[in-house]
Amino acid sequence: MFWHTLERTIIFTVANVGLTMVLGTLIALLLVRVATWVRLLLTVGLVLVWAMPPVVAVQVWSWMTISQNGVVNYVLTQLHLGDFFQHNWYETPTSQLAMVTTLIVWGAIPFVTITVYAALSQVPRELIEAAQIDGARAWRIFKDVTLPVLMPVLLILTSLSIIWDFGAFTQPYLLIGPGQQVPSNYLMSVYLYVEGFGKTDFGRGAAISILMLAIVAVMSVVYVRRMLRVGEAA
Repeated sequence: MFWHTLERTIIFTVANVGLTMVLGTLIALLLVRVATWVRLLLTVGLVLVWAMPPVVAVQVWSWMTISQNGVVNYVLTQLHLGDFFQHNWYETPTSQLAMVTTLIVWGAIPFVTITVYAALSQVPRELIEAAQIDGARAWRIFKDVTLPVLMPVLLILTSLSIIWDFGAFTQPYLLIGPGQQVPSNYLMSVYLYVEGFGKTDFGRGAAISILMLAIVAVMSVVYVRRMLRVGEAA
């Protein structure tokens, strides 16, 4: 069970971190291009999302996705995207973890977006204008001009996201439901809680927690080393 849970948690972490970093960076790049009032509205919305406590977010998300009268099912049906009447978004372990991923990514995007947007202000405007004059495409400008400046910040955000998402407990435990926790949808944090507190096997729980700490350290060391190298090169 431990190895299956670890494999599932690593895949879950990679999916969460990847989606959070990509979407957060794209929204940050969008903030640079939109009008001031649009940027203000988006920033306020992002801050409100970031300020929402995880327990409250889980409650709101559960209400939105409940099969009987959920808002998500109603809206998707009204938009003629399919028949979602009483569709159960938590029917299988895979769909349960997919919903948890959606909730975690939604809550993590604001921090990444605002941080990357602040880092974008450090990109020399004259370099971007020079690249545009030379006829460089937008993707080339981002790769050769913007990304090197953002790299230290992106590495730090990736390391923090790995730590947070690997140890996520509130969202998976509450959104799936305490009564619906089965070995096929365990994440490491839930597995630790079930073994250490549910079964009062504190020795096993302590062992799992120490292994989780070691695994997070190993997963993060690559990004920390790269961050130090980028800092030395700068």
